[in-house]
Amino acid sequence: MTTTKGAKRFTRLATAALSAALVLGTLAGCGSVNRAAENAAGTDGAAAPAGPYKMSMMLTSYNPEPMDPEGEIYQKLEERTNTDLKITWVPSTTYSDKLSATIASGEMPSAVLVLDQKLPYIVNSVRSGMFWELGPYLKDYPNLSRMNEVALNAISIDGKVYGIYRARDLARDGLMLRKDWLENLGLQEPKTVDEFYKVLQAFVKDDPDKNGKADTIGLAEQQVAAGWRAMLTWMGGPADWEIKDGKASPAHLNPAFLETMKFYKKLYDEKLINLDFAVVKDGKQMINAGKAGAWIANLNDANGIDESVQKVTPTGSITMVNALEGPEGLRSPGGSGSYGLFMIPKTSVKTEEELKAVLNFFDKVSDEDMQNMLVNGLEGRQFTLESGNYVKTADPKLLAEYGMGDSSQLAVLRDKVVTYGKPLVHLRDEMWKKNAEIAVVNPVQPFISDTYSERGSELSKIIDDARVRFIMGDLDENGWNQAVAKWEQDGGAKVIEEYTEAYNNANAK
Repeated sequence: MTTTKGAKRFTRLATAALSAALVLGTLAGCGSVNRAAENAAGTDGAAAPAGPYKMSMMLTSYNPEPMDPEGEIYQKLEERTNTDLKITWVPSTTYSDKLSATIASGEMPSAVLVLDQKLPYIVNSVRSGMFWELGPYLKDYPNLSRMNEVALNAISIDGKVYGIYRARDLARDGLMLRKDWLENLGLQEPKTVDEFYKVLQAFVKDDPDKNGKADTIGLAEQQVAAGWRAMLTWMGGPADWEIKDGKASPAHLNPAFLETMKFYKKLYDEKLINLDFAVVKDGKQMINAGKAGAWIANLNDANGIDESVQKVTPTGSITMVNALEGPEGLRSPGGSGSYGLFMIPKTSVKTEEELKAVLNFFDKVSDEDMQNMLVNGLEGRQFTLESGNYVKTADPKLLAEYGMGDSSQLAVLRDKVVTYGKPLVHLRDEMWKKNAEIAVVNPVQPFISDTYSERGSELSKIIDDARVRFIMGDLDENGWNQAVAKWEQDGGAKVIEEYTEAYNNANAK
């Protein structure tokens, strides 16, 4: 769906009045495109504005109603960024197809949201010169210059940055547990993998819900493994890939991979995990329904699980552990530090002056008050604070002003967003900060293997299927080794070669 705008009912504020309201010294809305670029670079913005920069965007929507272009949030967004903004909202379920078709047509908006920059058609478009390289410009903007180097490196293509990423915490996975079950059994939160195993035994064998029935599950898992990556890292393995003796090496070649499979097999054999995990689409539903005591995944799940559990057991509650100590100490699987990036096409943004106006938009939306407006809404409109608690309005018109939360899709940096919610939400944020300090990052994340781009899904399936069969006892170590050999023969060896070459070339510079 496309948002179109009628006549503006908001009058633009005078430059001086607006400047006084800005955070961190950001300057008032500028007039011409050239003036917008100068202001973004921190020069004097005293000249009277001649008009906003006409900017268009395409990004995902997760709600049926788009942001109201006549609403206060949209108006503030335009004023602060000095843009006449048009947003094309595309349902998240069809976004990938729409993006591919849009890029193929060459008719693109000023900025497009790209959720996976390593897709072959995105890489080919970058290499053909379709998108602006943004890396050299970031230092000129007070907010964009604060972007995280790990995240910038992760989104790079051929060593260069072609997008403005949407920030996310670097290491988000952890362990969620039924706190009331632990208390019922007189147990403490586990700190090590061994302690976790003992907790799972108790969750299955010692009637943690005190209903007199042997009907509880220890760890909930699912078909597309939720906890595998975290558990592998806790057991001493890498996050997807590692560099060993100057050569890229996939996680499944690390000895910890086999040890983690053996650990899961022990859980399976002792029925400490749901035995149907290989066909379960959403394992989280088992802990939501009060049947399972543990779930390993993004800690963002914890608050929702807590609310679901209390619908079943009013006295039930959830706690969390950010990481379990294993043979290599405390470690956490790191991600990219972002979720999607905005890329700027040269076909629609033709000059450097226009580019700077677009970059000015992303810099301004990263001001503290703008971050909070896009993520939380405006106090007194989208929410009120009652005894410090965030209470969302029930007024559909006010909710439409921020697209039922879709305005957060526009947020770039989120480091100054105020977190509202129950204690569990604040605990989650603390856990994410702890994880960032012990994050294990994939060293080949910035690089491109053409073979992996073409055959990655097929190759991953070989390993995933063998892992599941090993856990279920359908495959022994010899069978596992045969699967690894097949992975190498079917293209894995070429993937290793390509990642190794890319890594070594980058580090030789």
